[in-house]
Amino acid sequence: MDWLRAEKLGRLGEPECYGFEPTHEGTSFESMVQAFSAGYGVFDAQPLREDRRFAWAADLRRTEALTVLHSVYQSSWTIRTLDESPQHLAFFMPHTGSFRLSIGKRTVESGAGHLLMANNHEAGDRVVQGGPHRSDALFLDWKVVKRMLASLVEKPLSASLDLDPVLDRTTQSGQLIGNLLQTIVQGMRGDGPLMSSPLAAAAISETLAHLVIRFGRHRFSDQLEKQKVSLVAPWHVRRAIDYMHANIAEPLTMTMVADDVGVSLRALQTGFKAFRGMSPAGYLRTIRLQAAREQLRDPTNQQSVREICAIWGFAHAGRFSIIYRNTFGESPRDTRLRAERLR
Repeated sequence: MDWLRAEKLGRLGEPECYGFEPTHEGTSFESMVQAFSAGYGVFDAQPLREDRRFAWAADLRRTEALTVLHSVYQSSWTIRTLDESPQHLAFFMPHTGSFRLSIGKRTVESGAGHLLMANNHEAGDRVVQGGPHRSDALFLDWKVVKRMLASLVEKPLSASLDLDPVLDRTTQSGQLIGNLLQTIVQGMRGDGPLMSSPLAAAAISETLAHLVIRFGRHRFSDQLEKQKVSLVAPWHVRRAIDYMHANIAEPLTMTMVADDVGVSLRALQTGFKAFRGMSPAGYLRTIRLQAAREQLRDPTNQQSVREICAIWGFAHAGRFSIIYRNTFGESPRDTRLRAERLR
């Protein structure tokens, strides 16, 4: 910080002007990339102009599932995700300056009343614009998003979520997600209360994933509207769902699930009936059917229908075919034949 203080922080201003005490700071672009890579994970980056000095300062905080970065930069620069970069859902909230990112052929930019969100492995170059640029960025572990989506739509995420990257803060859903983002940022900044409560941080990360999936626009939005998914499933139902997805191919019994969650079998059954409209065994069968269907639809999968049936715990192939047809409107063999034609 010597150069920044000596120059009165140049165009960045005094520390009290941007409202945080940095955990990381420097006067070169290379020092910033090195600090952020060590603090979170590798990425590629380039300055947009060749300044001899690149003044920057940041407050970087991490929990198991969340990373919050409050930062200020003297100049504009670009970010690019590498294959080995940690996968996350990124939220960009500029205060001065702006963000710009590309998703496929679409380019979007943050503006008044908007913030941006995207899976970093699906986004192209992100541009941090403005001099100075001051912003909050929050990164949510993508595994949390996948688990929450699977619990809500009863199927694993096997392709892009196709999440709309623009969140309008003037809408009710935008206010709901935006307010929670600000709560998380404030709760982690400056070694805040979320940093000393792993359980609270884990719970709020799940809540954020839930709100994004429930109120963001993506390829499952219409399905969720039709299902009228409950927003307040009790903790033991959500934990049982996570356990089932994590052990989907194992020979589970509902007693095993109840024991792992720490509730009685009756409480588990009552919770699923109230919040999923089915028994826990019925839920497990549903997600196994979806997993089997994903394999049957995969043209690169060389396993037979009987083999796939056995993998997902259906001991009787004939009974599996009946359940499958009643659920999807076609036989497993029809699904497999259609996939084979794509080879």
